Amino acid sequence: MPAAQQRQPVDLATRLDGQRGWLAEIEQKLKKRSIIALVLTCLAVGVGAAALYISLTKNADSDRIDALQSRIEALETAAGVTPADTGTTDTGTTIPDTGVTLPETGVTTPDTGVTLPDGTTDGSGLVIPPTGGE
Repeated sequence: MPAAQQRQPVDLATRLDGQRGWLAEIEQKLKKRSIIALVLTCLAVGVGAAALYISLTKNADSDRIDALQSRIEALETAAGVTPADTGTTDTGTTIPDTGVTLPETGVTTPDTGVTLPDGTTDGSGLVIPPTGGE
């Protein structure tokens, strides 16, 4: 055999040094991955704790809002102002005169001669037009 193809005998100490170097590389990679996994786990636990805190304090916030609304109603009653109900329309409520007059726009509505029966307005006060079938 030619001398280039012959393998030199490898010393046992050299082989063990190579194995130790390879194991050291693996250990460094594993240490980095473990640190990254630990940081991500801590972040996940922190986000979960924050979500739990927010969900628990949400009810306390709604209780505070209810308390503030009741205080506002009590102050309005004490001041003699009628409290504004949200969600209901009270047709018997009159608005106090503030002394402000609306400017004349010059626009008049045409008289069509059609009278609408009671209850033909929607919740916002807009008149619902009659359908052609009736």
